[in-house]
Amino acid sequence: MENYEDFFTENFETATIKGELVTLRGIHETAEGPGSAENIFNAIEGSREFLNEHLPWIQETDIFDLQKRIRSWVLNERFGQGGCWLIFKNTPENSDGLFAGAIMAEINLRNHSATLSYWLTKPFTGQGLMTESVRLISKFAFEKLKLNRLELLVSVHNGKSAAVAMRCGFVEEGINRDFELINGKFVDHRRFSLLARDVY
Repeated sequence: MENYEDFFTENFETATIKGELVTLRGIHETAEGPGSAENIFNAIEGSREFLNEHLPWIQETDIFDLQKRIRSWVLNERFGQGGCWLIFKNTPENSDGLFAGAIMAEINLRNHSATLSYWLTKPFTGQGLMTESVRLISKFAFEKLKLNRLELLVSVHNGKSAAVAMRCGFVEEGINRDFELINGKFVDHRRFSLLARDVY
């Protein structure tokens, strides 16, 4: 591929990705209904204590902070630096699905790689939704975007998130010491990776 940056720019978008359990939809500033900032905020409010354990930005987030965070992801997509997909659980009763969480990809164009991060609100954990979401994003990243490497960094205290990585075929590479300041304490993170050649 002679000019990967041009290829990526032409092909990158947070397109809707549908799976058996979930549908992933790109985040938008002006979305209404299930994908609106208000609905996302209400879901966070209902799981704030649960989410705060591993997501330091949750504790002080209000609707205005969330709107700024959404704008930043929209700009990241526009400049080819990353994307954020909202996770909706597929249900026969609701064609839009039920908002469950989000999955993000920060792009490193120079190295043809991306760092994934994700979260689910408490009512939707333990149902296989995140495992499928990570698999869908991985397939999109390798097949559509021709990335070479995906990376996940997971708190050493977050066994459930590490289990998602391993179920999706990610290989543990080591420990990033004092990687993140969470609730006033520096926390080590486990580093996982998945390469295109691991699956293709």
